[in-house]
Amino acid sequence: MKTDTSSSPPDADMQELAKEIQRINEYGNYYTYEELRYRVKPDAADRIWQMMKLARHLASQRLPFDPIEIRYVLTGEIARELYLCDQDLSRILDLGKKTLDTMSEYIIEAFSDEAIYSSRLEGAVTTELVAKNMLRKNIPPKTKDEQMIVNNHHAMQFIRDKKDILLTPEFLCELQRIVTTETLKDEHQSGTFRTTDDVAVVEGRSGKVVHYPPKAAELPALIQAVCDLANRDRENSTADSFVHPIIVGIALHFLIGYIHPFYDGNGRTARTLFYWYVLSRGYRLFEYIPISKIITQAPAQYRNAYTATEEDAMDLTYFIRYTIHCIQKAREKLTEHLHNERERISKADRLIDALPDLTKRQGQILRYMLKYKDEEFGIREIADRFSVAYQTARTDLMHLDARGYVRMKKRGKAQYYRVNTEHPFARE
Repeated sequence: MKTDTSSSPPDADMQELAKEIQRINEYGNYYTYEELRYRVKPDAADRIWQMMKLARHLASQRLPFDPIEIRYVLTGEIARELYLCDQDLSRILDLGKKTLDTMSEYIIEAFSDEAIYSSRLEGAVTTELVAKNMLRKNIPPKTKDEQMIVNNHHAMQFIRDKKDILLTPEFLCELQRIVTTETLKDEHQSGTFRTTDDVAVVEGRSGKVVHYPPKAAELPALIQAVCDLANRDRENSTADSFVHPIIVGIALHFLIGYIHPFYDGNGRTARTLFYWYVLSRGYRLFEYIPISKIITQAPAQYRNAYTATEEDAMDLTYFIRYTIHCIQKAREKLTEHLHNERERISKADRLIDALPDLTKRQGQILRYMLKYKDEEFGIREIADRFSVAYQTARTDLMHLDARGYVRMKKRGKAQYYRVNTEHPFARE
């Protein structure tokens, strides 16, 4: 006779363990084993971990990446942030027309920040002021560190024009070539996949090896699988399982770091690839948020998210949660900035808006120059900054000069312009 156990309650021990797991998970935590064992009774840690692992596996989804079984759990925390990213651009763009006028400038600033801080993660040393001035004025780099920043900036500009392409091994090599130009000891390693196995990921301070990447012989299959993952939604619109585009972007970021297909520049290539993917899928929000700036605030957590995923049977949830937290912080900073821009309109700004003899663009140029009123601006810099022809920028600056808002100075044949600090709008 078959015994009906469908309604049999779990024993007291199991109930106690279940309550402990519920307590641990109450605030959306997703602990590693090492983090868990310090939060529970020592004699219960292994049993709780096994129950948690089973529950996670049952709730997980497999990433469509054939060479390696990679799974992730779409926790409530992750799902909420994905929803906010889906909604946030339209909400941000509703902050007001006044703010929208400065959005293109904010994109330039955000891309500069991403270039600077992504380079810092790889050891580049320079001040933010020097780096931004170099990028803004197109000053040639003087050091390897500055070259890294310029390269990253070129890569961020490059991907904006490549939103409609499919990911290919050649495109990955081109990205790596851009971020490593004139920074490698062996320039033959720029723009090519590695062919040897003498590479490892080393922790900076201790020199400890934290990751041995797959063998070079495995790279062709792995890289093709990376491309298939990225192209899946465009080549197979009837795919049997949906993966949120931001999750795919995060997975691509992780995979390039994990596979380590290049001798150098893997991290910078991975982060640029993430931006390429999410922008190519319509997430314009990411034009405004430099995630690497958040990562540099606690780089050890970035490394730990990689190692936690690898050490826990390729559970990508750790890396997804970490990236989601960075996105959240960067998004909050953007929202705060735009609120401040809307609410903090200086008297000088209002005077510029009230000037009757300026076009909208000329007002924007004057407002931009006022932010750096102790600096001189060449015509080419203004043309590049505002995406206009050289002659258009020259005409605008001559107009501002003729009306006394700026002053022109010649150095050789070149003309440079500076805000006229004696004008009333500049003294406020």
